[in-house]
Amino acid sequence: MAPSPSCHQTLPPAAARRNRRVEQYRGVVRPLALHYARCSRESFEDLLQVGLLGLIRAAELYKEERRTPFEAFARPHIRGAILHYLRDAAPMVRLPRRQAELQERFNRLSRHPSLLEDPGRAITLLSGALGVTPAEWRRLELQRLLARPANLDDPSFLEAVASQTTSEPCLREEPGPSAAMLLELLDPRTKLVVRQVVLAGWSYRRLGRQMDVSPMTVKRLLHKGLEQLRRELDARGLTPGDRPDRGASAAQGC
Repeated sequence: MAPSPSCHQTLPPAAARRNRRVEQYRGVVRPLALHYARCSRESFEDLLQVGLLGLIRAAELYKEERRTPFEAFARPHIRGAILHYLRDAAPMVRLPRRQAELQERFNRLSRHPSLLEDPGRAITLLSGALGVTPAEWRRLELQRLLARPANLDDPSFLEAVASQTTSEPCLREEPGPSAAMLLELLDPRTKLVVRQVVLAGWSYRRLGRQMDVSPMTVKRLLHKGLEQLRRELDARGLTPGDRPDRGASAAQGC
């Protein structure tokens, strides 16, 4: 009786070497992911996965003739993958601790199953549990959508923002500055960075080339501009959850 063909195909030698390195050195990723999880609000599990992608990339690029130990070669790739993820995915502005805690509690409650069954009633109940009004709940939801750079041409993003701004009439009744008015408060270079990165979706590298500055300079200008805008919104009382009379109920003690 002829032997049945194996269901496993033999990997090419290069792929086999890559897989062996990834298995052997995956322990290098964990301490780096833990370090950056402590320095940011991103979860350890997410950073671990990103770091493993960096390890895989390093294993693909490594050449034996380099005479460099693989671990020393892989660390910059792992660290770089995590830092790129944090640069692109982490919130641009560090919120005050109390506001960040409120946003985190909102993010947890916003996954409650009742929001799928009866959104209107659920928002009323969950916003009460959070210590905010339904209007402030919707602002927190919009703030979560806008907390990170997004492709403004993405139909799902546009629909989400539109639904938040049209489904709650009381939000339009409250006077507030337009985005254009707020941008005019910034100096020309900072205004250009905020407009091109946040509104136009440009990368730091692309804008840096146009401005003849480094991507890190673009990032610093963006942080400066967003922080200035946040302070302006705070001064106008437009940041949800920061009113003095909500201190006891909006955030839990730690």
